[in-house]
Amino acid sequence: MRLQEILGLVRDNFYLALFAVGAIAVLFALLYLIGRKTFLKGRSPLSLGRLIVLAAFTGYMIMVAGVTFLNRGPGYHAGVDLSLFSTYREAWHLFSVRHWQFIYLNILMLVPFGALLPLLHPRFRKAAWTIGLAALLTLSIETIQLITGYGNFVADDLFNNILGAIIGYGLTMGFIRQKEKGAKRSLILFSPLLLVVVLSAGLFGYYEAKEFGNLSIVPAHRADLKQAAVSADIDMNKTGGTAPVYRAPVLTKEAADEFARDFFKHRGKEPTEIEDLSYPEEGLYRVQGEPSYQLSVRYRDGSFSMTDFSQLDDGMEPMDTDEETVREDLSQFGVEIPRDAEFRQTGPGTYEWAVNQQESGDRMTDGTLAAVYYNDGTVKELDNRLITYEKVREAGLKSEQDAYQELLKGKFLTLPETRKIGTLQVHDVRVTHSLDSKGYYQPVYAFRCTLDGEDTTLLIPAMAH
Repeated sequence: MRLQEILGLVRDNFYLALFAVGAIAVLFALLYLIGRKTFLKGRSPLSLGRLIVLAAFTGYMIMVAGVTFLNRGPGYHAGVDLSLFSTYREAWHLFSVRHWQFIYLNILMLVPFGALLPLLHPRFRKAAWTIGLAALLTLSIETIQLITGYGNFVADDLFNNILGAIIGYGLTMGFIRQKEKGAKRSLILFSPLLLVVVLSAGLFGYYEAKEFGNLSIVPAHRADLKQAAVSADIDMNKTGGTAPVYRAPVLTKEAADEFARDFFKHRGKEPTEIEDLSYPEEGLYRVQGEPSYQLSVRYRDGSFSMTDFSQLDDGMEPMDTDEETVREDLSQFGVEIPRDAEFRQTGPGTYEWAVNQQESGDRMTDGTLAAVYYNDGTVKELDNRLITYEKVREAGLKSEQDAYQELLKGKFLTLPETRKIGTLQVHDVRVTHSLDSKGYYQPVYAFRCTLDGEDTTLLIPAMAH
């Protein structure tokens, strides 16, 4: 999710909360005026400051309801994940902005809850009351989401929400206690926030200091092999060797912007016509007009996809043709396909070229390119994931036997991750490559297996650390 979308979501729910608080305030004022004369005999039960806090808290709770329920429809996703810190492990292995953003937003969501409650009533200046009510709130949200199909029941969400409430409570009580008991007591109350900041800085600092990135093939949950019958048809070596590490043509946002300008220039579009809708890990560009285009550029490996929306015009249909005709049209996009790439037709007017980790000197080409050719003689859909990587250096590998031991411990990615495996038979193992979170093409072991009767390939990181 882009920052603009997050801010837009907050803004929309803020307006909803503002309207609701206004309506409640008018109703409260009418009841107060009537009750003050009739029951309170002119006395004021609430100070102006507490009324302001109450209004802020009411508006905040309406915003929470809007963010957790109103921004998605029922059936969005429903499941249970009781494995604590699984979302942290997933965020670490993928190391994408979207996954870290989800974690920190869940923490941030209940910071106002913990900060406002102690200002509403003296009872909530006791940590147990505030934290207990925060736990009850987040448990209710997760349960309702699960029952209604508005989301998952995730243990990490409970943890993150409660942590946010603790941080908010610490901030408010820290300032209150500073006046009453001095800075030393305040520092203890501020410590949850300081701990999160220090741990986050250490985590991201360690990641940046690493030479290579993290691999998405490492699972957040280990596969359940407790009752599995496991066998291997091969002998595996007990000494590691070496294999090259490659680097993808990683793009910065500025480089992706320039690529988009050049791409659309070849289609007769000026840079001033390009609408930039980019995400943290992907450049997304649109051009309106006749025809309209959308271009998606992935920063991590320089791959891209294009859609020409004139395919929706009346009479437009995919059309069969020969390979050379499609190659010639693709050259208009600046796309050159290796001559020895494997070519096949996958559907009406739909073609694909594949290169399987072809090495040439210090380079490796790998991936696929898919294109759809239409009856006006042009390619209107293109997904270019055919990447040429540059060699970085040779890296030492763990042994096949060591990798197999990791396999036996369930350290492989399978879907669904929570499945219980009955049989696992290993037929072969070889070294292949997988793209990491920093754009390096790392060597990994590929175990060709039969998993519960189905042929599959399980990947295990190969580099020795």
